Amino acid sequence: MKIRIFLQIFWITTPLGAIQLIQPPTRDPVLWDLGVTTTTRKPGTAPLRDEVLVSTQLGKIIGRKVHLHDLPWTPQQDRSEQIPKAMYYPEPNPMPWKNNITVFVFKGIPYAEPPTGQRRFKPPQRLRSFPGTSPFIAERDPTICMQDVEQEPRLGIRKQSPWTASEDCLYLNIFSPDVSVASGQHYPVLVFLHGGDFQTGNMNDWPGHILASRGMVVVNVQYRLGAFGFLSLGDSETGNYGLQDQREALRFVRDNIASFGGDPTAVTLAGHDAGGVSAQLHMLSPLSKGLFRSAMSFSGADVSYWSTIGKSALAFNNTMKLGQYLGCIDKQAQNVVNCIATKGDQEIVRAYTEPQTPIEYNRDMFLPTIDGREILAHPLWALREAPINNAYIPSPVPLYISQNLQDGSEVIARNRRLGEFQDYQSVDLKMMEGYTLEYVFRHNYTMNKEALVQAIVDRYRYWPDQSDNWMLAEKFIDLWTDAYYTAPIAESAHLHSNLGRVWMLVNAYNFSRGYENLRFIPDWMAACRECDLYLMFGYAYAPPELRPHYMHDVVFTEEDRNATQIFTNIIRRYVTFQDPNFQSDDTWAAHEPRRHWYLKFNYTRYHALTVPGVLKRDFRYETVAFWNQYIVSLVNYMTTTFPPEVVSERQTLIYAYWIIGVLVLILMFLAVASFGMGYKLCEVTLPIAKHEERVLVDYTDTFPSRASVTSPRSSTNYGRVERMSAI
Repeated sequence: MKIRIFLQIFWITTPLGAIQLIQPPTRDPVLWDLGVTTTTRKPGTAPLRDEVLVSTQLGKIIGRKVHLHDLPWTPQQDRSEQIPKAMYYPEPNPMPWKNNITVFVFKGIPYAEPPTGQRRFKPPQRLRSFPGTSPFIAERDPTICMQDVEQEPRLGIRKQSPWTASEDCLYLNIFSPDVSVASGQHYPVLVFLHGGDFQTGNMNDWPGHILASRGMVVVNVQYRLGAFGFLSLGDSETGNYGLQDQREALRFVRDNIASFGGDPTAVTLAGHDAGGVSAQLHMLSPLSKGLFRSAMSFSGADVSYWSTIGKSALAFNNTMKLGQYLGCIDKQAQNVVNCIATKGDQEIVRAYTEPQTPIEYNRDMFLPTIDGREILAHPLWALREAPINNAYIPSPVPLYISQNLQDGSEVIARNRRLGEFQDYQSVDLKMMEGYTLEYVFRHNYTMNKEALVQAIVDRYRYWPDQSDNWMLAEKFIDLWTDAYYTAPIAESAHLHSNLGRVWMLVNAYNFSRGYENLRFIPDWMAACRECDLYLMFGYAYAPPELRPHYMHDVVFTEEDRNATQIFTNIIRRYVTFQDPNFQSDDTWAAHEPRRHWYLKFNYTRYHALTVPGVLKRDFRYETVAFWNQYIVSLVNYMTTTFPPEVVSERQTLIYAYWIIGVLVLILMFLAVASFGMGYKLCEVTLPIAKHEERVLVDYTDTFPSRASVTSPRSSTNYGRVERMSAI
């Protein structure tokens, strides 16, 4: 029989005789029912042999031990850090080729009260104690946050997601190499935020067992998504609940991670896609200052157009539009929000994900909003002004930023028909033009739309053979890789490098290369979206049962394991030292404002395990200029397109036209003024001339006769008489 507790208050007596009140649980636990998933067990049950008990500020918690076998490293050391045998003084304590490591796993730990009921569309409420009876059992994957799981862009979409979505989702998972208090060991901490464009995703797909075996405490965090996490009225009081959830998780880590073997002063905040954007936004937020010492962003850029909603009016309109779809219409905006809060969670998700719900001026309706509180100003503006006023960057910590060679495959994965990887030849020129027109519309490019679309399509058209859909599919992915990732990531790395150290990496590793029968990504796709995460979380070394459900059947090669060993070592070095260079190699230069260094990762052979990759400079700089400069400048022109090298000359010509126009106006003004002054002068002198003429006529009519006037002699005599009279 299921026993549910609706209200539970205990009074206990402490050794000092004081009476203490234990708060009732905020969640509704199911006690000791073997037929359902439980987070509690029968009171008084001791931990099993493969379990571990940890005491925290919120109460005791039980996790599980997981044994990993045949790993080529230990939590304390990597093989690349050992002295080679060829050296005069060989390694005194050589590392075994295969090592067995135990990782302590705690799943489904609540870090805030469930944001349900009256807490919907509200900031997260701090957790007082673990729900249920003590100890809290943390051994099962929790529910994921509300979303449409069918819209998640990922590989293996034919396999149905095993996760259940719920509003009660503010949980985190912890993976630690050592939780023994007696050892006194405290490892650096990596807090990871999953991606999914702030609309989808979950932490359960990214188990941290292999990363923890590298010598760090891994914390995976879930946060509210879509309307549940970012519904806003455009003011500083509403919205950005997802970012607040993340901050609450960071506070939980600060207060409790020492109990799990972590160092609360050595936290690295990392994330993929939307999680990477979030990590950079926390760098810009004064409310997150002091909660982490370094940041990592995989395939995410805070300056990207799709990352935030910069106009408060747009956020307001999106909320009103959702309310209208749900039948919540009122003159008072807060009443609309209150009405939406009464709707069912599935009803709300359907409302803002249905195709008939129009989305204007961004990829999604609900995103982080520039509210002046959580995010003080638009990241692009704040970072450009930061060298002048450092107050806009509260946490200028070291930043690791990276992308995959074909992150734009996300656009393919979003399309369920194309995502099956069988209809890739459906990508034709018409589809490219349609997607590009939608991109231009979502960016609110109201001027010169046709020229913009034509310029973009012409740059990515496969000119040698425009009917080759295979090559066009690759060009299609390149287009969206550059638009959504390459260009904004380059801009973000450049601006952040003005403030602190930035390390940039481009992942070009292609899984199962040379083993076509083992490939789990399409032949025409290179380093795909999330391919760096497959390396980072060590799936090549993880047993199938520890991987995501859609990768249980994947067979990894020896090259995949070599690449994984190098990549996880890069992560380990950065999390530990804020510098990804290997101990035996320091050629990876930090990204500079005028020297855009980056590391190209594409190593597979064992002899390359001692270096992280190949150092290069200015990744796809021509493409970056096309998107960040030429397309932006083209919006202002009402003419046809021009090649990028002519844009600066046209700008100079426009300035010249302006100067000439101003000079012409000045000359016209002077001409009019001169004509006016001349006219006024004529009006003054004409009466005087007429008066003098009248006086002269009167004088001649009085003295001489007509004959004397007409005769030359008479005129001469008259002149003589005039002169004599004057004398």
